[in-house]
Amino acid sequence: MKAKDIHKTLNGIYPLTDEAWLAFSALLEPAGLEKSEYLVREGGRVHHAYFLEEGLIRVFYNKDGNEYNKTFFIPGMFPTPITALLSDAPCQLNFQALLPCRLFRFPYRAFRELFPEHRCLESMMLRLMEYEWMKKELHDIRMVTNDATSNYMIFREEYPELENLIPQYHIASYLGVTPIQLSRIRARLAQPN
Repeated sequence: MKAKDIHKTLNGIYPLTDEAWLAFSALLEPAGLEKSEYLVREGGRVHHAYFLEEGLIRVFYNKDGNEYNKTFFIPGMFPTPITALLSDAPCQLNFQALLPCRLFRFPYRAFRELFPEHRCLESMMLRLMEYEWMKKELHDIRMVTNDATSNYMIFREEYPELENLIPQYHIASYLGVTPIQLSRIRARLAQPN
């Protein structure tokens, strides 16, 4: 994926004028992460937003010495700690590469300064935030109302390639079950009816 693919992705969220795209693309900087490297650590400050071109990033928090996966970012997504970025507060989550990653980053404050002249960028950002909010709310509701098997099947639909790319304990953590429970769920689903 190259800058033109970012243009296509953003245009799919909200149509951008050529002038707006030129102004925005001037802010884009390539970035990379090695496997296990952190994009953002808990307690860190965030000044950039990110677009994932290639790789996989997990978001997790630590509690009582244990790691709990909250979500995964795959190519075409924006692995950005929104709350820390918008509030200028320390990040409360960890963003870690599970595979080598190629990203584009852009300074969020400079991006916001483009809004008065390029209203389509502001509209695109609003639509993206609405989408992310709905996605998070739906995920949170499912995690407390569905059983683990249903959530596992939804995970497989939303992230069809991940199961073959990452250790099962990451998936179990995301689903809120133990690796043994996940193995049992997978074994039940593999049995012919």
